[in-house]
Amino acid sequence: MLSAIAARKVAQAANGPPISVVEPTPVPSNPVTPPSPPDSLPNQARPNSKRKSSSQTPNSSRKRKKKREAELKKTRYFEAESNPLPDSDGVIIIDSDDEDVSDAPRAPPPPVTRTTVAGKRAWSPSAPVNDSSDEESEEIADVPVPLASHHTTATHGPPQNLTSFRVLPGQTAFYLDSEETAALGLSADSATLLVLSSGETVSLLGTYMFTVLQGAVSICGVRAPAAIAAHRVFAPRSSPIPTLEALNEKVRLNSILAVPARLRPVFENSGALVAFHQLNSGVEGLGRVCRTFDGVFKPSRFQQDIDANHDLRVAGAHMLGQSSKDIQSFILPASWAVALDSVSDSANGVYLIKGHKKSGKSTFARTLLNRLLCRYRKVAFLECDLGQSEFTPAGLVALNVVESPVFGPPFTHPSLPNFAHYIGVTTPRSSPAHYLASVQSLIETYQLDVQTPVDYCDGDSRISDTIPLIVNTMGWTKGLGADLTRQIENMVQPSAIFEVEAPFFEYSSSFEPPPSVSDVPQGAKLHLLQPIIPSVLATNYSAADHRSIAILSYFHAIFPRMAPKGLEQVTAATWNTTLPLCAHPPYEVDWSLAFDKITLSGAGAEDVVPSELNRVLNGALVGLVAYEPGSLENDIDMTGSSSTAAPALPYSQGSPALSPSTSTCRGIALIRAISPSSPHIHLITPLPPHLLSKCRVLVKGELELPLWGMLDFRSESEGEVAGVEKAKVPYLQWGKGEGLGGEKRRVRRNLMRKGQM
Repeated sequence: MLSAIAARKVAQAANGPPISVVEPTPVPSNPVTPPSPPDSLPNQARPNSKRKSSSQTPNSSRKRKKKREAELKKTRYFEAESNPLPDSDGVIIIDSDDEDVSDAPRAPPPPVTRTTVAGKRAWSPSAPVNDSSDEESEEIADVPVPLASHHTTATHGPPQNLTSFRVLPGQTAFYLDSEETAALGLSADSATLLVLSSGETVSLLGTYMFTVLQGAVSICGVRAPAAIAAHRVFAPRSSPIPTLEALNEKVRLNSILAVPARLRPVFENSGALVAFHQLNSGVEGLGRVCRTFDGVFKPSRFQQDIDANHDLRVAGAHMLGQSSKDIQSFILPASWAVALDSVSDSANGVYLIKGHKKSGKSTFARTLLNRLLCRYRKVAFLECDLGQSEFTPAGLVALNVVESPVFGPPFTHPSLPNFAHYIGVTTPRSSPAHYLASVQSLIETYQLDVQTPVDYCDGDSRISDTIPLIVNTMGWTKGLGADLTRQIENMVQPSAIFEVEAPFFEYSSSFEPPPSVSDVPQGAKLHLLQPIIPSVLATNYSAADHRSIAILSYFHAIFPRMAPKGLEQVTAATWNTTLPLCAHPPYEVDWSLAFDKITLSGAGAEDVVPSELNRVLNGALVGLVAYEPGSLENDIDMTGSSSTAAPALPYSQGSPALSPSTSTCRGIALIRAISPSSPHIHLITPLPPHLLSKCRVLVKGELELPLWGMLDFRSESEGEVAGVEKAKVPYLQWGKGEGLGGEKRRVRRNLMRKGQM
């Protein structure tokens, strides 16, 4: 039975050009010539129709026919769409006399491989393209990669051996007791001594400490010779696993008091001797706080059981035999090794690192830091990446003076910055001027107070009269981000620039040419580095996940209470994860006496009136800022607080941020509650009291506490938080929002203006 349109067309054939009816036929899997239209149907009576005949609209007919044929030919190459035509009574094709359709079959498209992220939707042309200012975007799914691409990753091939060492008790492994560890100068009560031949490797998952007693080993591209100092290693599954490799060197440690009798033949005839012992830090408890990282320091179900030959007898450390689906080993690319070797020949300098996000920029910065610490007593690290900071939580531009190598992801070494400024955002898009002013202030501080220290360290052969600088820039490399990075280069005047090339998927999504070497500042040497292709680790743990665990690690960290001396590094060594943040005892502060000013920054901050300030600050993350006496402007309006009897907060609407040249940020805090009837505020911060007493300004930005920090992981019931029903818990909303616009807003930043086309 024909449809109404088909009936009118058939009836129109009596007075117009002939029309043809084609019955739907299944489309074969191989490309073939489309079937020829059959003869016209017999004439039938037709009603009056206002539609024009095909002879009057040749262009429209031709466009519709070309579109239909293109869709048919496109779908024939995909088995999932073997029948693209709907089940209907008939399809009308209007012939055109001036259109010639070729019957030759088309060749199939060239084969491509597609890297699809598990659990994500396949790529489509209508998917939004990552904009240059989109710092929150996740991994790109289903990106076509040429078969001849030179970038490879070990996770796609067969399992690889991560450990070539074989544990043989009494031959290659010796379990030491407390007396033997004391004789060897180790601080642990028990340890395991491994005898490594040249070229043997050991890969451990978890947390541990190791001390090289004889010879030398290589870990994460850094040479660790025999020394009495113990190195702390954090190796979760969320980051590449470091591998220790024995080097062919004969270095003996003279500080050993007395070698035990059963170990004397080993010390005389062996190469590298490494002692492993337990690391008690409590960092594993962060998996309870942030459930995304639960169990990352333990083997997963993809990893085979620990074999008897891999029994290290070190609590918290698990020896890995082969790679698995969720284990990635740290591999130093060849271009990285060449660039790092060139750095070791220079006496001093300023090193700037830039590149696209997800290309290994932060990993190279950490490797360069460890390599410089082999020659220098201290190294300065300027963090300009607001979203993925190395030593501090997000939202800070910080200058840290580092003394010890770091082997682990950023959340395993939270530190109190020596000098810092709080921006309060994860990208400088909303406040580029304040961002550049903060960077400029830290560069001047380094040149005046850090570069040439006055204190010298005796007994250390490393260079102590000069402190080199590493500048880690952000991964926003297009548009405004590229301009900000270029201005930072002009401020720093680096002696060497390490530019990590963009991975292939960045080129595919942005259609930009490879990086150019023409914009190198005068006097700087450029090193182009090969990127690290994101593996399954980048899929399981996004940038937002790493930012959340870093913030929670900072609030649960335990910092030393003693005031540092000079440019001393203050890094947390332990974590307290027995209580959630809602159960931590806070500081009770009288804001009328403790604070001189409260500033809001970020988009829309100038619209907050004083009467709404209590609601804005309740449950907010704030920066604790100290300023020089006499530098605070006297523009505070103390009369517009609220109708309550409480004193007014020291806040003035639209007041600018403090000048970075006369202020510094000591850390961040969480405002748990503000009293509506008294001038008291509850603060949660890991800052020691001697630093907290100097901070008299609060700065509220756009940074918020992660959701995991608001929950109570002790609660066994899923219907409550800290004994309160979910529906009554403040700052949290369960389920979808009510009303129009209640759902989360998605901002599109891939739209271009007319002048950008």
